[in-house]
Amino acid sequence: MAEARSSGRWTSLFRRRGGEDPDAFVSKFLGAVARIFEGGDPSETFRNIRSELGRAFDCDEVALFAYDPLVRPGPNDGDWVLVGRGGSFAEGKRVSQTDGRSHPHLQVGIPVEHSERTAREATLKAIALAFQEDTFYGCDVEQGKVLLLRNPRPEDDMGSGDLSVLAIPLHYRSRAGRLVEKTRVGVLVLFNTPVRRELADLERVLRSLVANALVTPTCMLRDPVTGLYSEAFLREEIRRQTGLFELTKGKIRGGFVLGMIDTLKLYKQTIEASGRVDPTEVSERVSDVLRGVASCVLRRAGEHHLGMGAEYRAGVAGRVGREAFGVVLPLLSEQELLMWAVRCSKDVIDHHFESEELLAAGDITVSLRVVPFQRGTPAQLWRLSRKALEELELAQQRARRDPEALSKVVSTIRIWKFGRWMTTREFQSALAP
Repeated sequence: MAEARSSGRWTSLFRRRGGEDPDAFVSKFLGAVARIFEGGDPSETFRNIRSELGRAFDCDEVALFAYDPLVRPGPNDGDWVLVGRGGSFAEGKRVSQTDGRSHPHLQVGIPVEHSERTAREATLKAIALAFQEDTFYGCDVEQGKVLLLRNPRPEDDMGSGDLSVLAIPLHYRSRAGRLVEKTRVGVLVLFNTPVRRELADLERVLRSLVANALVTPTCMLRDPVTGLYSEAFLREEIRRQTGLFELTKGKIRGGFVLGMIDTLKLYKQTIEASGRVDPTEVSERVSDVLRGVASCVLRRAGEHHLGMGAEYRAGVAGRVGREAFGVVLPLLSEQELLMWAVRCSKDVIDHHFESEELLAAGDITVSLRVVPFQRGTPAQLWRLSRKALEELELAQQRARRDPEALSKVVSTIRIWKFGRWMTTREFQSALAP
């Protein structure tokens, strides 16, 4: 095979289907990039990447093999390992440095006889080499042959008009004065990608945008809408505080309060159906509720009076999912945690929200679940909290058409004690001598 003359511009591999106008494609592409960055958390961002890039480039599947320094390579993996996400091929699979060094029968530019095993080995090798060398690799499977490609060109296609596998190395760049700091993020993999030539100028831009979209949610300190800390930061704070709890054998006390804005979806539907709110302003009203509740939570986390002139300022509040929040409250006793939740609930009720009078209860409210620190791992505490959140959301969804039933599952406060969720009254009775 002739020596590769390509500059490594993987975007020269895409050909239009159906004679699409170039300007129309650029608009579609930019719209896809915008929606990718609208993802609110790492999982949603990756879902957007898969759907939007798959649609923009007309490929059959999009997968990501992500690099995480905290994931330790196995004894036979070499120096690094990538973990796959998305699609039947990638989900849960690992690609390591060893995959790039193995399979000597697979040489760049030399076709070999096809088999399912060979095709899988060539795909894994292409992904590993793309990450190792920071270079585009491809794999074409057709006509009973498997062909491994480095910086693939349209001429390398074996006749079907698409490339079976295209491995795109992703790296994150950050400028610090005159220096450019760089780290590898992983490999984006496109399956059955049509060849086309018109997008070479978008290559560097796309690689940078996708890498930034993947990295930003994981290193974001605060949620841009509510001002609360990000969910990732909140989980790290839970890990830190539960570690201190274990180290002091429970003497440090404290706990975690998880809250959910009651029937936020119902609020949205109510103001839409009322006809009193411009449809274009509905999303802004919902965002106002998120910000208003967050302001109440932040104030209570940093300005909670304990009595006798003492003021508690140690709470760390973060956003959880779309409609929920969590607050790590070190040092507080179980009774103090419960009192914090009661006062936070009252803060939200006392806060004025536009059009809340249209709701059956006449108020935006929150439901809260209090989990005092106890023996166990941070992961167990998080699972318990999220399960409570899911059960609460399901109960409200089932009761949303019955005002009387709905009133029983909103603005509720429960504390985890003796292996079950207890009301404040049950909790006080259980502790009474």
